[in-house]
Amino acid sequence: MDNADDPIQMLVRDHDTVRKLADKYLNSSDMEVKKQAATQLLQAIHTHSRLEESIFYPNVRCLDDKLVRHFEQDHLKVDDLLATLQGMAPDEPRAEPMMREMLKSVLNHIEEEEGELFPRLRQSNVDMADIGLQMQAFEANLVHMQGQASDRGSRRR
Repeated sequence: MDNADDPIQMLVRDHDTVRKLADKYLNSSDMEVKKQAATQLLQAIHTHSRLEESIFYPNVRCLDDKLVRHFEQDHLKVDDLLATLQGMAPDEPRAEPMMREMLKSVLNHIEEEEGELFPRLRQSNVDMADIGLQMQAFEANLVHMQGQASDRGSRRR
């Protein structure tokens, strides 16, 4: 399987992006850098969560239903924080502690996925090529819809 089609590699690339942005956010005192990193983080986490919840988890549930449910529970907590953060200004006083809480959860989740789920998937007989194609189609559709929403928003101004 080509690495571009490998769903685990796709998710690890997303995880690496989130790690880099989280590092930038958590280790900067420059408010502009934090705002930019926060905006990118919220978008990246939102897109990644939709991809995992809609395509990846349903397709790998057969490996270990209990473990997949655990990861879905992690997502519920992060999704709640994400929705709240998307509705507030980055310089609002409660935004920073909430962002730090979300990042702690997300980074722990990433480590668990990469340490527990992904190695087991690599050793399983789950059809990873099919999942990869489904994920690529889903991601392309999501990006397209976000682009359309952005175009509509800019036309209203």
